[in-house]
Amino acid sequence: MPESSYNFLEDENKRLKLELEQITFERDKYKMLFDASADALSIIDLNSGKFVECNQAAVEMHGIASKADFLTLIPSDLSPLFQPCGRPSEDMGKAYLEKALHDGAQLFQWTHTRLDGSIFPCLVSLTAIHFNETCLVLVIGRDITALIETQDKLSAALTEIKRYEHAYLKEKQKFETFVDLAPVGIAINAFDNGAFNYVNREFSRFTGYNVDELNEMDYWELTPQSYQAQEQEQLNLLSDTGRYGPYKKEYTHKNGHTYPVLLSGIKITDEHGNNVIWSVVQDISQQKTIEDQLIEAKKQADASNRTMQLANDSAGIGVWEWDLTTNALVWDDWMYKLYGISAKTFTGAFEAWTNSVHPDDIEGAKAELESAVAGLGEYNPEFRVVHPDGCVRTLKASAEILKDECGQPIKVVGVNYDVTEKVIAMNTLAKAKLAAENAAKAKSDFLANMSHEIRTPMNAILGGLQLLQSAQLEDNLRIILDNATYSAQSLLTIINDILDYSKIESNKLELEQAPFSLVDVVDSVKYDLDAQISNKGLDFVVTIDERFVDGWVGDFVRVKQILLNLVSNAVKFTHNGHVELTIDYTRYHDQQAVCINVIDSGIGMNEEAQQKIFERFSQADTSTTRQYGGTGLGMSITSNLVALMGGHIELTSELGKGTRVSVVLPLEKTTLMVKKNNAQSLLAPNLAGKKILIAEDNKINQIVIQTMLKATHAQLTMVENGLLAVELFAKQGFDLVLMDIHMPEMDGIEAQQKIREVNKQIPVIALTANVMANDVKAYLAQGFAAHIAKPIDMKSLYGVLKQYF
Repeated sequence: MPESSYNFLEDENKRLKLELEQITFERDKYKMLFDASADALSIIDLNSGKFVECNQAAVEMHGIASKADFLTLIPSDLSPLFQPCGRPSEDMGKAYLEKALHDGAQLFQWTHTRLDGSIFPCLVSLTAIHFNETCLVLVIGRDITALIETQDKLSAALTEIKRYEHAYLKEKQKFETFVDLAPVGIAINAFDNGAFNYVNREFSRFTGYNVDELNEMDYWELTPQSYQAQEQEQLNLLSDTGRYGPYKKEYTHKNGHTYPVLLSGIKITDEHGNNVIWSVVQDISQQKTIEDQLIEAKKQADASNRTMQLANDSAGIGVWEWDLTTNALVWDDWMYKLYGISAKTFTGAFEAWTNSVHPDDIEGAKAELESAVAGLGEYNPEFRVVHPDGCVRTLKASAEILKDECGQPIKVVGVNYDVTEKVIAMNTLAKAKLAAENAAKAKSDFLANMSHEIRTPMNAILGGLQLLQSAQLEDNLRIILDNATYSAQSLLTIINDILDYSKIESNKLELEQAPFSLVDVVDSVKYDLDAQISNKGLDFVVTIDERFVDGWVGDFVRVKQILLNLVSNAVKFTHNGHVELTIDYTRYHDQQAVCINVIDSGIGMNEEAQQKIFERFSQADTSTTRQYGGTGLGMSITSNLVALMGGHIELTSELGKGTRVSVVLPLEKTTLMVKKNNAQSLLAPNLAGKKILIAEDNKINQIVIQTMLKATHAQLTMVENGLLAVELFAKQGFDLVLMDIHMPEMDGIEAQQKIREVNKQIPVIALTANVMANDVKAYLAQGFAAHIAKPIDMKSLYGVLKQYF
């Protein structure tokens, strides 16, 4: 062998050895990393379905004795039969392996088992690796038990915090309401200078100053100078004992007169370390007046020589007599009890009664008494009295007028009895009624707001799904797209059901009365359900009696809702066979009515399910909800709509043999003069050369609407608020404006009004997630040409555009 060849072979041998060493080093390095990883690593051979490699972390995580034992297992040995979602672990595992093989790496949460039978949550990653003719899957697992437990504890802690916060705010609100509405004056003053920090309504009332004025004053401005020494004594008492009173003094009213008050208070150190005085202040002017009158009554008590007792003591009825000539007033024992005073302090004069009646009630009671004395009416009032101790009671009174021989009134004899408990009960019922009405309004407002908030992102979801319908997709992706579209539409149906039920429940659902075509309703229902019926391969048969003459007065939308609910239910619960819709005449309560029958060959239902099918939130059973979905409101809403129209609904069914629903609607006949245009279109109108201005603040919705309108070939201009829309409209000419309602800077309503000031001929169409009937009516009344609801339906969008071009 030539020396040159020998040297070449020797050099080549050295090079190969070096490469082998390098490859061995790299192999050993990755092998060590594989074995040392804290995450559980394993490799599955898809050809055999078995584990071909694992590290020690995988062995320990699954509680297996050794690596050799681990490699005798297959993936299903390390999982329970079913995952928490209810699907078999083996089926789900195969699905994830297939997705890793075809779609790339997969990351998901999984429930694993150990050999001792215990289960634990795990975060799993699958990566497919093609090695020569072998297809391997690298499995990385991490036990997330501690993480799940921590999350659960955190969630529980947050829930508890919110509960405490809610309870605190509720009690705080109750306390603040109580203080503000308290029937006695309450004030908070600074200890060092007497400045008012807070006063309630009652304190403001009897001082004559409003709250804002008092917050700029101190208590020295209300207290006459003559009380300065006594005030200092009370301050010293506060410093020594932390409290003062009861303490009588006078206040100076805003108009200048003085009046007696009774005060009690305590010293409190607030959260900033400042000392303040909390005081309860009572205006005792009326009490003092009554006391003076009672003293005078004691002097005149011997003059009273006639007492009338007509009421049974056990009934608590007080009897009184008023001499119209002398103005003397005589009470029996029960009258003193009812007014909370004693006979010794009673004045015996008519003013004794007027001074005991609540100031807010005295004018009405006196007017009714004077009217009865004048012969113009009866005396049968109900009024409040204020006891000397401040207790307020409600009394019922009635009286007869005694006249002399000339017909002149000389005396009034009457009775009083306590009806406080009855009044309290009635007030409680009134408050409960008001609370229920407020709750119903709050719920309605909440549902309207939630509808808007849900529909806004749903616009992007459904809009994107509609746009994808025309894309070229693989069969499995087409199925996913169809299912996603169906699910999104189902969500909208649920939202609409909840809104409708809320309006029905609060008696605020109003039915429109206008001419419509029932045949058009049927055609619209067929159109809406065509895809669903075709996908299930069902026969849908519509039979209209040959005697049937179209033309009715009623609510087109609600009649369609009834039919759509019934037919969609029939399609939903029928897997094969047919669904039949028949239209005919019948007699109902001696008048001609429409008879609608929906018959299917579906799953049917038992007698128990039939009994509760029209109840709210009810379906055949819980398995029906899991398998078919839905809120359980559809049939309840349908039943209520039929009832609102004065009709009747009846259901008959047999388990496994199908269902028949019959509806009778007593609608009035009319003649259809002009058939309404269908506001839907499958094809985009050709708007080449037309200019459309779009005002939409949501970036995602901007993309959706632009993409939807691309097929029209119109020139599109997009702005993000109403102010920009108005400015641009004034500068450029547009053929149509699509206007969102809720936008920053300037909302759609104001922007539409300003655009109409520039040019009333250009149609402005409301494009909004506000779909409540009163909102839509308001938009149209304010000048919008039409309304397109979000999520936007492309067919409706194209149909509306065709009406204006």
